[in-house]
Amino acid sequence: MNVLNEHGFRSDGRRPEQIRNISCKLGVYPQADGSAYIEQGNTRVLCAVYGPHEATNRGKASEDGCSVSVQLSTAAFATLERKNRRRGDRKTTALARMLEKTFESVIVTSLFPRAQIDICCEIIQDDGGRLSSCINAASMALSQAGIACRGLVTSVNSSSISGKHVVDLNAREEMMENSPLLTMATVSGRDEVVLVEMENRVHMDHLPSLMAASHSASSSIHSCLHAALQQHLSQTRAIL
Repeated sequence: MNVLNEHGFRSDGRRPEQIRNISCKLGVYPQADGSAYIEQGNTRVLCAVYGPHEATNRGKASEDGCSVSVQLSTAAFATLERKNRRRGDRKTTALARMLEKTFESVIVTSLFPRAQIDICCEIIQDDGGRLSSCINAASMALSQAGIACRGLVTSVNSSSISGKHVVDLNAREEMMENSPLLTMATVSGRDEVVLVEMENRVHMDHLPSLMAASHSASSSIHSCLHAALQQHLSQTRAIL
C-alpha cells in the first residue's frame, strides 16, 4: 500500500507535512465544568471536564495538589468494524494512563490540594490519531473550564514512510506495517515536550528529524486551537 503517489501527495490530497483540517467547538456539554468537541480530519472526539472537586478516593488525596482521573471510551460505531468496546480494555486503559500523566504535568495541581479533576473523553469516530485528538480535546475542555495550566497542550502523530516524514496520520496511513508511529505532545507550541509515545522501531539517525517534523505540526495545531479558543472567549464576552 503506497501512502504517497508519484507526485508526493497522500490519498487525501495532503502533502507529507500538512495536518488535517481541524474544527473545534467549546461548551458543547453544559452539565460539565468545561467541554470541547474536536474534528481532526474524520476523527471526532467529545471531551468533558469536571472539577476540581473533593477527591472520591481519599486514600489518593494529597495535600500537595490534586489528582487527575481520565475515563476514555470509544463508541461502537466509531470505526467500520462494529463491535462493543469495553471502557476497561487494555489498550483503552493504557491510553487513559498516558492522558493522565500528560495533564498531571501541565495542570497547576498545587492550586487544588486534596482535590480531583475528571477528564472524560468519548471517541465518536476514529480515523487515526485518536490519542492526539483526545489530548487536543481535553486541553481545550480544561481551558474552557478555567483550570490553571502551564499552557495549551497540543499533540500530533507522525511516521517515516518511504523515506518521507508524514504527520497527522489517518487510519489508513497508521496501518502501514513496521512503520514507526510517533505521538508527541507539546505545551503552547514551544519546545517543551510532555509526551512522546513510539510504536515500532525507528533508526536513531532519523529520530531527531521525525521529532522536528512532529514539533512543527504540533505548533500548527496549536495555532488552530488557540484561534478557536480566542473566538470562543470573544463570543462569551459579547454575550456577557
